[in-house]
Amino acid sequence: MRRILMLSLIAAAACGPSSGELEVDWTFDGVSCAEAGVAFIQIDIANEVLSPNEFTCQEASLGANLGVYYAGDYQLTVTGLDAGGFITHQATQTLRVVGGKKNAYAVDVPQVSNTTTGKANLTWKFDGMVCTAANVNKVTVLVDPDANGNGGVNAGTVGCNEAGYDGTPVKNLTPGPHTFAILGLRTLSDGDHLIYRTHHPAAPATIVAGAITDVFVSAESPP
Repeated sequence: MRRILMLSLIAAAACGPSSGELEVDWTFDGVSCAEAGVAFIQIDIANEVLSPNEFTCQEASLGANLGVYYAGDYQLTVTGLDAGGFITHQATQTLRVVGGKKNAYAVDVPQVSNTTTGKANLTWKFDGMVCTAANVNKVTVLVDPDANGNGGVNAGTVGCNEAGYDGTPVKNLTPGPHTFAILGLRTLSDGDHLIYRTHHPAAPATIVAGAITDVFVSAESPP
């Protein structure tokens, strides 16, 4: 859906000369929320109550109609969060509502500089093969599994080949050593099947705050 309708405190009031409709379209570092890795979008206006004020990228990928407001200046904050609920993008901007009209604004939300956590840039292969050769459609990433590749924190499931390479970034990692394992899934008519898994994770990679660490992860045929 392009936009959703949100209700302000005075959204039920008629849009007359003293009030106007406020509509905001957004991008995140110049791209859509999906392309920027933003899973949730939170909207806040100082001294106003929005209902709801958070929704998924799928619900409103390009913007929202925020309702009707009295003429004047309003401080709007748009926050982008990833699937784990961590803030990745944020912008605060003053918008002016002119009475008797629809006030439309475009806001580009920049990425938040995070120097307290680091990121791992994973690449992978399956029995030495790339995604297409191994016929793997999806990959589940596990952070800090045990010595046999089990357990750990599930960092999500992504397409095996995204953004032109076999791998994915893992964000908001605490500084220090981390190990990684993957599950290679093949999508069939009855669902996703486990085809490959990491049996023995490689030696821990050191994650540095504010930096990207390149990590290679391999997976093999079960068991």
